[in-house]
Amino acid sequence: MPIFPQGAELLQVLEKESKLPGPAANLSLLGQFVKEATPEQANLCLSVLDKKPDASSPATFVAMCGVAASGNPEIFRKAANSDNWRIRESAVIGLQNFGLKNLDKLYSTFDSWENTNLLEKRCIAATLCEPALIKPEEVEKILSVLNEYMEIIELEKNVKSEEYKVFKKAMGYCISVAVAAEPEKGKEFFENWMRSPSSEIRWVLSDNLKHNRLRKMDSEWVDTQIEILSDVE
Repeated sequence: MPIFPQGAELLQVLEKESKLPGPAANLSLLGQFVKEATPEQANLCLSVLDKKPDASSPATFVAMCGVAASGNPEIFRKAANSDNWRIRESAVIGLQNFGLKNLDKLYSTFDSWENTNLLEKRCIAATLCEPALIKPEEVEKILSVLNEYMEIIELEKNVKSEEYKVFKKAMGYCISVAVAAEPEKGKEFFENWMRSPSSEIRWVLSDNLKHNRLRKMDSEWVDTQIEILSDVE
């Protein structure tokens, strides 16, 4: 396995190989860094975060590497609140890696996040709705979290805030992951929310139905839900 360089050379290498600016950062390199980086290397990359790089900047990739490799729940929570969407995503990547090593510790970490805001809730939902983390014995717990978040969407008044838009967008795909992972319980959850009169809830449900994972699961069921939503609208 290759070893990442130390010091300033590390930052130069990561920036050069970042694939930024561009449509997608070098996530395979990010994954490699998370596996191989020393705490010192992760901390060096984290120092870039204080400069608040633009999302399209190669420096953002360096900061992403630092966040994802930090293994620190406090850093993950801070990154979840970043104005930079790529930094927010690096928190999810880091937390998912954290959970793959110790799922119980991941849940206890989220339990310790008191008074979570919408960006933090978005981070929790996106982290938990990772197929590799959805164990059969955890499905009800995940659906319970998603149900709580759907209740927030149903009651939200400030639907034009940026934080709410980010949160709602994540819910527009997270539910499909949970439903596809455990169809019986997932369909029941989904169909219960189909009864909601909220246009915001209907948007979330409709967006989830666009994801191919649900059509692969049961295309007839998907068509039925789309038809019901169309009738309501």
